[in-house]
Amino acid sequence: MNPAQTEVLVYFQLLADDFSIEDVTHRLGLTPTETFQRGEKGYSSRLREYTSWSLGTGYQSSVDVNDQLQPIIAQLRGKETILDDIFDTYDDMQARFIIVIVMEEGQTPALVFDLETIQFAHRIRAEFDIDLYANPYEEDSDFKD
Repeated sequence: MNPAQTEVLVYFQLLADDFSIEDVTHRLGLTPTETFQRGEKGYSSRLREYTSWSLGTGYQSSVDVNDQLQPIIAQLRGKETILDDIFDTYDDMQARFIIVIVMEEGQTPALVFDLETIQFAHRIRAEFDIDLYANPYEEDSDFKD
């Protein structure tokens, strides 16, 4: 039996109240991994409050977040002007890199953003949203009460 491994999910998301998913897909020339429209039912049966276009990795075993982040960035490089045009077309458009880390047994992956990554995110007006989930693990017996 293999012990649970820490997993990382990274995705780039464009979101706004309402926009044409088909238009954004066509302009970027990329196939999104997930989309939804404002007003659709979400996972918890609540209505979605915004429209979203996402390009992601899915969950992957990882010891370094950059193993998932850099391939997403590579697909967006060279599309900075296109993203500028999308932001001009859809005034309330926001961009995010969302990183979800599910840590198992205290194993934390490296989470370092180099200057080039930070500059690229700034150039495309993207924020970072990092969610951490730590699943229970056995504590060292020296630290127990």
